[in-house]
Amino acid sequence: ARTLTLATASGLATVRLSEARRIAFVDAALQAEIDGALAALAEARGGQRKPVRIQFRGGGARRVRMGYVVEAPVWRTSYRLVLPAEGRTDGTLQGWALVENPTESDWADVDLTLVSGRPVSFQTDLYTPRYVTRPFVTLPDDALAQPRTYDEGVGYAPPPPPPPPPAAAPASRSRDYEAPLVTNDAVGQPRVVTGQGQLNIRGGRSEETQYYVDGVRIDPTTGFQTSATAGDFGELFAYLLRDVTLPRRASAMLPIVAEGITAERLSVYDGQSGRHPMRGVRLRNTTPSNLRGGPVTVLDDGYAGDALLPDLTAGTQRLLTFAVDQDVLVDPFVVPDAPGRVETATLRDGVLILERQSLVQDGYRVENRGERPRTVLVQHGRELSGARLVTPTAAEETTPYLYRFRVDVAPGEVDTLVVRETRTLEERVILYDASPDYIAQFARADGALPADIRRAVEEAVARRRALAETERQLQALDQEVSTIEQEQNRIRGNLGAVDAQSDYARRLLRTLDEQETRLEAIRRERTALLARAEEQRQALRVTVR
Repeated sequence: ARTLTLATASGLATVRLSEARRIAFVDAALQAEIDGALAALAEARGGQRKPVRIQFRGGGARRVRMGYVVEAPVWRTSYRLVLPAEGRTDGTLQGWALVENPTESDWADVDLTLVSGRPVSFQTDLYTPRYVTRPFVTLPDDALAQPRTYDEGVGYAPPPPPPPPPAAAPASRSRDYEAPLVTNDAVGQPRVVTGQGQLNIRGGRSEETQYYVDGVRIDPTTGFQTSATAGDFGELFAYLLRDVTLPRRASAMLPIVAEGITAERLSVYDGQSGRHPMRGVRLRNTTPSNLRGGPVTVLDDGYAGDALLPDLTAGTQRLLTFAVDQDVLVDPFVVPDAPGRVETATLRDGVLILERQSLVQDGYRVENRGERPRTVLVQHGRELSGARLVTPTAAEETTPYLYRFRVDVAPGEVDTLVVRETRTLEERVILYDASPDYIAQFARADGALPADIRRAVEEAVARRRALAETERQLQALDQEVSTIEQEQNRIRGNLGAVDAQSDYARRLLRTLDEQETRLEAIRRERTALLARAEEQRQALRVTVR
């Protein structure tokens, strides 16, 4: 049996709980302590519930309003785009905000602010006490301390005053973000979204249209019969919706955009969908509001496809694609690169510096097999190493990595696009070390070098050829010396094997004598050639510099 041991004035007393029907504390102070302890235990089991104590130390009566921040689901957007007729650009865009009420309270005629942006947000623990660990230091024995002497110092400057202590970091509530539908839901750096104005929702609420969530009728259009306000809130853009009614634990799609918008029909080719481009539009945000990214259902005499709209500020434009254009074929083809020509030539300290323009060419064959004219936007990768666009002279659009070229193709017709880009390539030739034939090719190229540089290069070629001839003669003499020395070793070997008085021995001796005479002549010739080569090298150095 379980027992309860109590400390009383007369000592410890034990009570069997199975025999007790009620336990009460006569001491009111003790009962209050027990009640406080039980309340603290109950509060601790509340998870995120924390007690907050607020004190007002001012004098006089006043009205105090307190608020708190709670996490909420990220609101999302969904759009419907009605394409304009062929040859026109006046489309229609309708947008809804998907809003959820995750609280346990019904929203009745509330003012709802939908904020769009990427504020910096993070989690930090400001509730749990934190202690700084102090290092353990061993004090030295005073008896072991010895007198010290210090050298004199010069150039002393007092240290700067210490910086002021950092301000205390503000408290930050933790926020959890769901998996993003599009990238604008991600937490990132603050950004400024421009544009503000009135968002007019045309047409009142239809009496036949009713909205239900989980069997409960709701009125998501209350307050939108005239207008809702869209405005710039510093780094954030917000929609202000008036008189919204939404039951607890329910969600609704609230209309935020119903405007005409500029939408140009076109097809976009980037090679990722095979030979066919993608049907799409160039959408310009001509509404007075910023458009938060979200999915777009495209209608063109019925359902045409789905697209994904990124964040689009007022006045900006973006390409959207929603289906494969099976009526158009695009076939890339390779155009042979043209040989590069010399643009500039410079001589500096014996180095010939050439800048060539290389021409890179690519082609696209565009065929329209449909019954409607097509505008095809061909995306072409840019040459990033200092390239310059030659043909066409300008692109429809340019991104950091792409050109976009417009090709208009009539029904049943074929058109060709050829893109030409030039790149500047630098070549350096050290005239002192290069071979004469390699240097001479630059002088022989008609029109490749200016006349003054051509003459300098031709003179360098002549001097380099003369030096090369002298070096060839030296190499020939060295080869002859090597051959003679090998022959002398053979002769000496034969002399040791025959009679010194024989005719063969005397003939070998005569050959040795002739070879020694030739070696002496070679030494004289080689000395003269070395002197001549040094003079030629020096003259070449002066010429190329």
